[in-house]
Amino acid sequence: MMVLAFVLSWGITAARASDLVEDTEFAVQNGDTATMQKLLAKGIDPNTTDAQGNPLLSLAAANGDEAMVELLLRAGASPNRRNLLGETPAMRAALKGNAKVLQRLIDAGAIIDHAGWTPLHYAALGGNVECVEVLLRAKADVNAPAPNGSTALMLAARNGHVDVVKRLLAAGADTERRNEDGRTAVIWALEKRQTEAAELIENARRAKGLPPTKVQLVIE
Repeated sequence: MMVLAFVLSWGITAARASDLVEDTEFAVQNGDTATMQKLLAKGIDPNTTDAQGNPLLSLAAANGDEAMVELLLRAGASPNRRNLLGETPAMRAALKGNAKVLQRLIDAGAIIDHAGWTPLHYAALGGNVECVEVLLRAKADVNAPAPNGSTALMLAARNGHVDVVKRLLAAGADTERRNEDGRTAVIWALEKRQTEAAELIENARRAKGLPPTKVQLVIE
């Protein structure tokens, strides 16, 4: 009987815990800081993750919710906790173009240069020049390679994010780097018909006295 009582008690506790996790996710997604404050006061871990493994802070960062990000950070949420894809809150903020949130995460100790994909890769991929600016001011490695060897310049070029290309070139992005497929930024831009981005990079190469890019393109 005592064992049965213990199991029943544990079941109720587990169910309630599950409800509380759902409550926290709902509060974050809806920007309900008042409810979140109450949940934190009840002992909810600020590093709680949703069913997809996303920390609450990552959800708030992706939403650009400055108030929720601040609340979670002050409650002890880690700015470097990753989701199941290996993404940090700073990466999610950079991808979504939430520059103010990204800056707050950096101020809170977010690591911006690490192995694998980085916030700068994500900012360049999304064409978010304000986030690129924030990261470069924080001394992010402009030439950091992604797992496939791609740099931020390559990602910006292939997607035609001209303003990002300009900023990365001004920060000293290496135009000659190649990814695992052997593409440079200008080659990838040309393959994707991003001629303006390709021209910007070629002009930068020419200014350095480098020979023109010669390539037989495979247009995808």
